[in-house]
Amino acid sequence: MDHTLASSLAGYLSILCWLIVFTPQLLENYKRKSGDGLSMTFLVIWLAGDVFNLLGVIMQDLLVTMFVLALYYTVADMALIWQVIYYQRQKKPIEEEVFPGESSVLIGPSSLPTYDTTTISSATNKKTSQAKKTRLFNWTSAIAIVLVTVISCYTYYNAHWKHNHHNDDDTNRLNWLPQTMGWTSAALYVGSRIPQILKNYKHKSTEGLSFGMFICAVLGNVLFTSSIFLKSTEKSYILMNLSWITGSTGTLIFDFIIFLQFFVYEKEIEK
Repeated sequence: MDHTLASSLAGYLSILCWLIVFTPQLLENYKRKSGDGLSMTFLVIWLAGDVFNLLGVIMQDLLVTMFVLALYYTVADMALIWQVIYYQRQKKPIEEEVFPGESSVLIGPSSLPTYDTTTISSATNKKTSQAKKTRLFNWTSAIAIVLVTVISCYTYYNAHWKHNHHNDDDTNRLNWLPQTMGWTSAALYVGSRIPQILKNYKHKSTEGLSFGMFICAVLGNVLFTSSIFLKSTEKSYILMNLSWITGSTGTLIFDFIIFLQFFVYEKEIEK
């Protein structure tokens, strides 16, 4: 059995799962024009975990598939957070932005309310200012995603090239800095689901969450871990990748709790 081929196959299947994973949630948010079903704390911790994961993979010069996954995780998280914040900014009713409050100044004896032109002008200026801020937020988010992608690819290429063109005997040697990044990432991954589980429990609902996203996340983590073990089961190699294995397998426990919440709260709604 070609372990390298099997590892690569599992790795690319994992990438496929992670390419799909955010699509159901992004579509769910788009359909509802809201990301309120998601815990922002969950997303921010998940993003932090992905950033540390990406840094650790680059510094330890791990598998190319692991780098592609780590980069995609980070970019997709940024996109999902952007979408949630965007819908939050759009949530305020247009009527309240144009006609703020019920106590606007009336002009004339007509029984129909006529708003002071100064108030309307001020509200219009506020709306224009808000639109500019939204455009700035959108552009800043897009530029940040592009910069993260370019810088990560460039840094990983340099690290990978250095290891491949220098006959170093320490490719499987544990380096404390990337390992620290990896273990920090693992802790953040395992803890990231807790705010979402608490949010679901508090509202007794999983409305706004995509079941498909967590299915793909479980498959992605299982295949990702499999790609590591299929590559090699040597003690030094497993130790080098242990934080990434822990991060992937640890989240499975909490993902299954969320699956249980989907089942329980759906049954309660049916009653």
